[in-house]
Amino acid sequence: MALRPSDKDRDDVEKAIRAFFEAGKNKDLTALADFHAPRDLFTKFDENPPYTRQNSDEAFMYEQAAFANISDYNYSLDELRIDLLGDVAVASFYLSYSGIFVNDYSFEGSPVRAESRVTMVLARTSVGWRAVHEHLSRMPDLHAQGRPEGSA
Repeated sequence: MALRPSDKDRDDVEKAIRAFFEAGKNKDLTALADFHAPRDLFTKFDENPPYTRQNSDEAFMYEQAAFANISDYNYSLDELRIDLLGDVAVASFYLSYSGIFVNDYSFEGSPVRAESRVTMVLARTSVGWRAVHEHLSRMPDLHAQGRPEGSA
């Protein structure tokens, strides 16, 4: 069955997003730069320091450091929604991830587990879909707030 153009675009956007997280998981750190649009077209707000707006060079540097210092990294993208607006795609999803953060200075590791809300805006370019904006925000710990499991 042939994909309609919008289905193909959604599939290509999803593949680009998943390729980013797979590059991190597989420690293919140089490939992370290929995900971002050029510096003057890219912005990012992250859930980790620094909390200032990042350009593609800064995001690449912090992403490399984060993926380099986590071992046994696993992730899942849940409820991925991709809305197409011509040559722009807005993707939103829940990111769950876990691993062991390794402190090279003390040779110690600490478990990391988090859930985040993510919005990515991607643009179609001559070399494929590239992120022009990312925004990640950590999910509140609903269990610590006394909410029963499964409640909204």
